[in-house]
Amino acid sequence: PLLITSKLCGGVGMACGGWGGGLVPILEQSIRVSVVVTLLGFLLGAFGDMNKTIGKALQGEDALITGGIFRFFRHPNYTGEVIGWVSSCLAGFLAVAWKTLSSGTGGRVALWKSMAPYLILSVMGATGISFVLATATTGLEFRQKEKYGDTKEYQDWIKKSWVGIKMDPAQKDSNSDEGESEGDKEAKS
Repeated sequence: PLLITSKLCGGVGMACGGWGGGLVPILEQSIRVSVVVTLLGFLLGAFGDMNKTIGKALQGEDALITGGIFRFFRHPNYTGEVIGWVSSCLAGFLAVAWKTLSSGTGGRVALWKSMAPYLILSVMGATGISFVLATATTGLEFRQKEKYGDTKEYQDWIKKSWVGIKMDPAQKDSNSDEGESEGDKEAKS
């Protein structure tokens, strides 16, 4: 997605020129926004990793990290990655649309055809990494609840922080009781 956006949008600067004047300026602004959101997503992930590394170094390897960026996001590294990859994929589609509309009438279909394999791979990549990270979030949620679930710190933290994108534990492994609450297990019986 980044290569598609870079190749097709060489003439679009990051300076904002307003939202008026038809679809092309709106697409230009949308590309800018999606590129900034991509950057912010990956920065969120990097800050999450850094925050966790510093927290574990100071508090010990078994410490539950609830400060810094973890105050708002339970899994900022996973959440940031999903935001980064999905918005990067969106930027690729916006770049193709912008180039198609801003280059005149000739070659519109040809451009979409030439970029289709890259766009399909972008969607597959964003979908795949989102699935992997949602599954990882679900597993980590289960392990953290198992390890820290009885502590007041954990209970307060999960009330105030966002989990991010996760799988329904029943979807993760429908043949296992892993990740189910006691109420879920009793309802099955």
